[in-house]
Amino acid sequence: MGKSPPSPVSSAAGDEIVIAVCCPGEQTLPKRGSGGAIDRVAQLTAQIGALLVADGSIDEASFRKAIEARAPASVKALANDLEDYAAYCRSRRLAGLPATEARIVHYIEDCEARSLKPATVARRLASLAVIHSFIASTSPTKGEVVRDAMRGLRRRRGVAQRQAGPIRLGDDEPATAPAKGITLKALLEACEATPTGLRDAALLSLGYDTGLRVSELVAVRHADITLQDDGSAHLLVPRSKADQTGQGGYAWVSPETVRRIVAWTKAAGIGQGALFRRVAVRRFKAHEGTTAAPIRELAWNHRSGAERLGVSPPRSARIEYAIGEHALTPAAVRLIIKRNAQRAADLGHVSLQGRALEVAIATLSSHSLRVGLTQDLFAAGEDAGPIAQALRWSSPTTALRYGRQLVPASDATARHLRGRRS
Repeated sequence: MGKSPPSPVSSAAGDEIVIAVCCPGEQTLPKRGSGGAIDRVAQLTAQIGALLVADGSIDEASFRKAIEARAPASVKALANDLEDYAAYCRSRRLAGLPATEARIVHYIEDCEARSLKPATVARRLASLAVIHSFIASTSPTKGEVVRDAMRGLRRRRGVAQRQAGPIRLGDDEPATAPAKGITLKALLEACEATPTGLRDAALLSLGYDTGLRVSELVAVRHADITLQDDGSAHLLVPRSKADQTGQGGYAWVSPETVRRIVAWTKAAGIGQGALFRRVAVRRFKAHEGTTAAPIRELAWNHRSGAERLGVSPPRSARIEYAIGEHALTPAAVRLIIKRNAQRAADLGHVSLQGRALEVAIATLSSHSLRVGLTQDLFAAGEDAGPIAQALRWSSPTTALRYGRQLVPASDATARHLRGRRS
């Protein structure tokens, strides 16, 4: 598909603005970031090599096989956690691998001094245990003194984790009043009828309907969506955090979300490949045009031709939307959520203001739609087991953690006493 024909619209000042959409492949979008993916295997290999004692070694073949069995996000976490431990060792000029129980205890104390949460420290110790298995060494993280150090850290700091701010549906809010919090309804109302706005609305709507993790959401492809006779759709989730072998699963998509996806793909000219992509916006100012310069003002050696006489036709203001060929990144999804939340507040769709608005937006993440759906399901009276199955958790524990504020309203006590002690 080629570039869509320009369409003139009127601006607020009454001037004509030409809108054009360049479909995937029509234009090369400007590069962002470092310009290439990081080879995490090479990064881990270099980190381990730098930390090993002089006579230590690593079995390269076994190491790569162990890495291949893990999800890319897990490999990234290993590399980041090991880098933190490596920085601790470098600051003290230590050969960090294999580690001793005493060194791990001192590392835990260092993490506490940097105000790291117990959950973060526990994850880094788990990563160190995996790293020790790579070098065929017994991990010191299971030692009793290390466990005591972690118990002390949890007792002093507490184990409650900061949860992403939920984005709930918000359809129970009065139609004429702004939402009391940041809801999906408010975010969708803030999305403009531009290619960028259509993409954001489709992404937000699908993210809420399916409760996809951000890695799953950006991986959605056009062919993964199968339309149903009632206007809904089934979304194939080829792989998830709890399904690393790729058995696949399905999620239900509402008719409203299907309509938003169709509007986005039609506007962007997407018929295959990644569903959610970058949109580059280019704006050109209006140009009144110029007439030919008088002959007497031309130099003696001036070449002929209208274009060389300073002639330029008038040009309307123009906005071009260039659609990328590759999927969005997880970081881009987080920015889309926060940007539309701020716009919803600016447009009066959200009643929050000042510091309360800043705090609410700061708590939003790419996980907020998943948390919001979980809380809405608990509020509707669903049990943790069916919720965990619908959102593809291996156990109900995480669902209960996300919905712990709403669980009391639907637990056994509430159901038993609601009609008797009202």
